[in-house]
Amino acid sequence: MPRLRVFLFSAAVSLLLSSCFGGSPDLPVLTEQQAAAVQWNNQGHAAFKDGDYAQALAAYRKALEINRSTEDVDGIAMELVNISTVYDRLGDRTSSLNALDQILVPSGIPITPTRKAEAAYRKAVYFLEDGDDAQASAWSDKALVLCQNTGCPVEGRLFNLKARMALGKNPAAAITHAHHALVLNRSTGDKIEEANSLRLIADASLQSKDFATAQQFFDDALRLDKEAGSAAKIALDLMGLGRSLARQGRSVEAQEYFRRAYSVFESINDVRNMRAAEDMMKESVK
Repeated sequence: MPRLRVFLFSAAVSLLLSSCFGGSPDLPVLTEQQAAAVQWNNQGHAAFKDGDYAQALAAYRKALEINRSTEDVDGIAMELVNISTVYDRLGDRTSSLNALDQILVPSGIPITPTRKAEAAYRKAVYFLEDGDDAQASAWSDKALVLCQNTGCPVEGRLFNLKARMALGKNPAAAITHAHHALVLNRSTGDKIEEANSLRLIADASLQSKDFATAQQFFDDALRLDKEAGSAAKIALDLMGLGRSLARQGRSVEAQEYFRRAYSVFESINDVRNMRAAEDMMKESVK
């Protein structure tokens, strides 16, 4: 799985999971309509997790219909984000963006700046995935403006996104953005995005030829990704550690990390990155 796709997938899943109502004993008693919306929402989450995107879409639409009937503003925005994410998995970018625009375009419904920031963040992610850096940057800036003074939970993801956009062009800026994201993600307890922040710092440090720092942050990211059980990201961390060690002249240690990365890529049938690991094994012994 390409590195950007891994990043985007983790962000999408984080959004879906963070929007789930379920289970807190501190929640108020729900009306019949609210309880039904929660049930459909949870069915959508379960179907999404199982990869049944058509069923997830149908469940989220049911929840959206109920929320619209009761003018549950937060519920409406939440389900539109979920629907957008499912359309993305189905490869329908137009419908995905349309769902987000229903949050962002003034419609008389008082959607909170936090939910609008979430939608703007998703648009930035999609534009970056499509290679439109200008639109991705513009939407990430809009999202940050919406986040101001709101305690916005998506802010850490936004700074990770800005770090991602700076990689390869301005490693110093990438490091600055990623360090800021790291603080935010730790403060919210978002371990997935914390690992992304660590990996971004490592990638930018590698580009800046600060190989020892890169090694340290790849190792920190690896620890969190192992806790999360994220195979694709574990493999990326192992590759990063191998590259960091190879650039320090520690080829024997680097070989071991490339072999480990190859094994993980093989376990998830990522043929392209298996070849990349093989190439790095050959390159590190020259």
